[in-house]
Amino acid sequence: MNQKDNNGSEKNLITLLRWYRLKRVNEFVAQCDEEQAWKLVQQRIRRRRQVRMRVYWSGAVAACLLAAVFCWQMWQMPVADEPSLFERRGEQRATLLVGNSESYDLKPQNTGQELRYDVRSVAKRGTADKHTLNVPRGGEYKLVLADGTHVHANAESRLTYPVAFEGATREVYLTGEAFFDVANDTLRPFIVHTPYGSVEVVGTRFNVNTYEKGQTTVTLEEGVVKVYHENSSGRMQQESLLPGEQAEILSETIRTQTVQVEEYTSWANGIYEYSDTPLETIVQQLSRWYDVNMVFADTRLRSRKFAGVIFRDQPLQKAVETLSKVSDVQFRQNGNVIEITEKRL
Repeated sequence: MNQKDNNGSEKNLITLLRWYRLKRVNEFVAQCDEEQAWKLVQQRIRRRRQVRMRVYWSGAVAACLLAAVFCWQMWQMPVADEPSLFERRGEQRATLLVGNSESYDLKPQNTGQELRYDVRSVAKRGTADKHTLNVPRGGEYKLVLADGTHVHANAESRLTYPVAFEGATREVYLTGEAFFDVANDTLRPFIVHTPYGSVEVVGTRFNVNTYEKGQTTVTLEEGVVKVYHENSSGRMQQESLLPGEQAEILSETIRTQTVQVEEYTSWANGIYEYSDTPLETIVQQLSRWYDVNMVFADTRLRSRKFAGVIFRDQPLQKAVETLSKVSDVQFRQNGNVIEITEKRL
């Protein structure tokens, strides 16, 4: 038998089976009356509906479970587009408070690179009002006072000063940190008041830092300054500094020492210069300048020493890369915090 004959036999067999099935259906219909046939049809429809409902609800429950699992996984997963803290940069910005209610946002595009008080225009106004410069974390700002003194205020600082200096002294009030290049005036001393002690000069360049609680640190770059403080017993303490010296004004005493001045003043020139500096001190500076929160996963890392230079005009990423290369530590973002851990091989 060839292939053609085989195909013919299969077709005949299929036809015979269809005829037999149709015949059995007709015989069944003939045995049932119309009413009974209708009841059977209704029963089958109901059974099919029940099956469909069971399938529907089973599918709905399964879909809800899948959705719940998916939502839980999405909740657990880190946000993919979370902004990187390592891209942050410090910038020129501050807020100027005028009087009791007015405030102005200061940015380079609005004021140039510094805020300048013109002594001639101030004299015409005849005002002795005081202004306050507030510099936030992640910012810095420069200003020139009415007497020609240049002030560079660092991040998280507040400077209050008169629009025009009147009387026998030139007095300002500082919290935070600022570098002063004071205009020379032998008849009117320039005085910087801080929470702990005061600094008096005639004309010179120096840095004042009050970040550390209960302490004011004065570092002299050139000229001569006098620092003084009244302790809890009412006794006035006073010390004079020469270039390269530093005074720490504490609650009960004033300590002086010779230091590497650049470590305390280089920030005003756009760099951080370090020489055997504890990592904790560096992290405090970077946290203020880049407005980030940094935490040590291991407190022993705080005392690690670092020597080198970090440029303030670069993003935080460059700063931590420099530190990681020579300090055997690594920096990792965890939410809105940067964790500092020991580098593992």
